[in-house]
Amino acid sequence: RIIKKQIEAKDQVSFYLKPEDGKPLPGFLPGQFLTFQVWPHKGGKSVTRCYSLSSSPNELDFYRVTIKRIAAGSSGQPGLVSNFFIDSLAEGDTVDIRAPTGHFYLDPSQSDPVVLIGGGIGITPVYAMLKTLETASIPRETWFFYGVRNAEEHLWKEALATMAADREHIRMHMAHSA
Repeated sequence: RIIKKQIEAKDQVSFYLKPEDGKPLPGFLPGQFLTFQVWPHKGGKSVTRCYSLSSSPNELDFYRVTIKRIAAGSSGQPGLVSNFFIDSLAEGDTVDIRAPTGHFYLDPSQSDPVVLIGGGIGITPVYAMLKTLETASIPRETWFFYGVRNAEEHLWKEALATMAADREHIRMHMAHSA
């Protein structure tokens, strides 16, 4: 069930999710994703899409995914599912989701230095990793490089700046291409 829908940046919206039955959420590793099955056309076929978790495993009372609206590209067709999520789904709506999965994740039990690179909406799995590294019991040397088109599309700008200022072991380099 969608418990909160929050605009994060231009055409980028976070959806906070909790189980409809009130049971505890399955755990996950930072960087994993959720698989959604939705019906964007009433009476039509279902469509499946995967979205990275942008929340940290430390936030076990909800899952968060952050989705960017895909505008019409060279084919003239906008992103079917991203636009359905942003335009049609609201707090209180239910969506079908599979448990978190994926092989691209940060192992929080390791202590080696970490280099993370993200671009645009590709920051979502990396942000979950950074949030985990921020609160780790043993600080890991962390370097994060983030590129985004402009300040309007820069996700979590203030939260990232605060994280870098408050955590000596986390160093960030951000660049805008426009």
